[in-house]
Amino acid sequence: DVGLPQSTSTNMKTISIKLESWLLGWFISLVGLLALSGALSHLLESGLVAQISSILHPLLGIALTVISLLYTVVHFIRIFGIRRLGLFISGLLSIGLISVVVVSGWLLLWQGSREDNTLIQWLHVLSCSTLVIILLLHVITHASFYPKQRKIEGGKFKSLSKIKTTTLLSFSSTLVAAFLLWLGHYFTSIPYSTQPAVADYQYNYGQHPFRPSQTETVNNQFIDKRALLTTNKCADCHQDIAQQWFASTHRQAASDKSYETNVTLLANNKGIDATRYCEGCHAPLALLSGQLSEGGLHGGIDNSDANLQGVNCQSCHGISEVVNTKGVASYRFAINTAYLFETADSSWLQSLNKLAIHLNSRQHKLDMAPDVLSTSEYCATCHAQFIDKELNGWGWVKMQDEFSAWLDSPYSGKQDQQFSHNRQMRCQDCHMPHVASDDPSANQEGMIRDHRFLAANTMLPTLNGDTAFLEQTQRYLQSNKVRLSIEPPHRKDATTNQMPISQQLRQLAIKPFYFYKGEKAEVSLIVTNSGVGHNFPGGTIDINEVWVAIQVVDSDGTVVFSSGEIDEEDYLDQSAYQYRSLPTDRTGGIVWKHDLFNMVGKASVNVIKAGESDIVKYQFSVPYWAKGPISITAQVRYRKLNTRYAKWALQDEYQPLPITDLARAFLQIPIREKVEASDNFATK
Repeated sequence: DVGLPQSTSTNMKTISIKLESWLLGWFISLVGLLALSGALSHLLESGLVAQISSILHPLLGIALTVISLLYTVVHFIRIFGIRRLGLFISGLLSIGLISVVVVSGWLLLWQGSREDNTLIQWLHVLSCSTLVIILLLHVITHASFYPKQRKIEGGKFKSLSKIKTTTLLSFSSTLVAAFLLWLGHYFTSIPYSTQPAVADYQYNYGQHPFRPSQTETVNNQFIDKRALLTTNKCADCHQDIAQQWFASTHRQAASDKSYETNVTLLANNKGIDATRYCEGCHAPLALLSGQLSEGGLHGGIDNSDANLQGVNCQSCHGISEVVNTKGVASYRFAINTAYLFETADSSWLQSLNKLAIHLNSRQHKLDMAPDVLSTSEYCATCHAQFIDKELNGWGWVKMQDEFSAWLDSPYSGKQDQQFSHNRQMRCQDCHMPHVASDDPSANQEGMIRDHRFLAANTMLPTLNGDTAFLEQTQRYLQSNKVRLSIEPPHRKDATTNQMPISQQLRQLAIKPFYFYKGEKAEVSLIVTNSGVGHNFPGGTIDINEVWVAIQVVDSDGTVVFSSGEIDEEDYLDQSAYQYRSLPTDRTGGIVWKHDLFNMVGKASVNVIKAGESDIVKYQFSVPYWAKGPISITAQVRYRKLNTRYAKWALQDEYQPLPITDLARAFLQIPIREKVEASDNFATK
């Protein structure tokens, strides 16, 4: 103010102090409101109060960012040159902490509430708490140097009254905003219906609405379709997971052409209400919403909601409890707790709903990721199956049951403790391994569970032309799941000659193996279930093909013996050694169409338990014309769907399905002319 009149200088100081006082009032008010809203959203796990606080908190933070910047500049200009060490240090600390609070707050606003940014979240909370303490120390230090009321050139510094006015204004404005949000939620909420989608819903399997499926809901109520059709909303935030799921068999659980054929066959023979047996696992949307009654649409109807969604996000993440591990959709389903504007029709209100979840996802995580989701029992609700008299008209029959097979395996940690795996391997560890992702649900290492659910379905990616997913599935199948070896045919007899051999060499020698021309040769193949956590093969083994193929050729490449070949019409050699189940109907015929409602038993089941082996023996004659050595090549081969069933079920979509070699083995064996041993070396 050099060169200015004294009155002008005094007026400028007065204006500066008033501006600072006004900014200070807003600063203190906003800090208080931020502390309150932050505490409410942090301490309350659920409820509208926590969600409204989560929305207001960043808005208040944006205002604080502006006010802090202005106040710091004005305050620093006014106190520049004052020599008070305590005030100076506490002031600098306050500025530093405000910067940390603002930067971490903006990062959280951008990233949202995530598992992999918990460090930033705690930094934000701790810096806020420390800032409050430092500000108090700053005020106390200030009070120790100056009287409570400081006179300035004929006036008084009336910051206290201004702070009271600003605080009252800011708190009342925030309460009004919170009330308007609550009021908007109240008047735009559309309650979920608990009535079936079909008006005259039929109860042909008793009073339970979902039988013969084993599904339960709260009070056996139906679930509103709006609460189930959330895939697009989920995909807005979880883009990586949605992309993985879209290629998965889960997404195509109802639109799979073979399923469409089978569920339509069931509906035509037993009525649409019988499809509840299948739809609890293949099309939960149709079952839970009450579509599966006369006049409704089952999941096998092209382009219906249930058909397009299959097993969608809500189908899995809405499961709150395992009812039992018998399967056939034996889960309890519950609707998630509604967030702010959950059911509002307005697009901008839906944006506020997403923001509430984005900023405070604790209730969302509790609903969508319950502890049961990480158990093998959870998978058993659909990956185990039985049928009983109400559908087959005969009696109870056990079908596929990967859970019981896993439970009986070394992988469950409940059986053989000497197995090479020293920890429990759950279904999710094998079929949903961790993969790197920037998804909001990623853990602190930046990993998510793979939602492609890699398993053994090579048919769907083939029909879809999805070569990338087909290759990934085949790599998964070939990743040491099954091992194959050819046992060398060690002989008990041997030709002799007069060449002397030292006793030391006799002890170190490997028993020779060879075949004689003209003899009946025997070869043993050892197939080991080395990496499957349940029986091999698993799943629908009545319609899949898993077999052992063997080719024996001489040194010229001339075939000596073979088994397990595919003919020109794509059919497997019927004499091939297969791993499969042969279900039967009441007349003893094979239920080859997978029409399980006709199944009353099994003619045979051939599988290998986890960690165990199977020995397959072949016999063939070694021809005299064979040129040695002969080469034996063997494979364990797999094809999703046998050709007879595939042509029937896929209809006009049929095409030759890929064959995957799960394991290979090779062995060369010399062949000899048989020479009688000399009597000179006979032992006495």
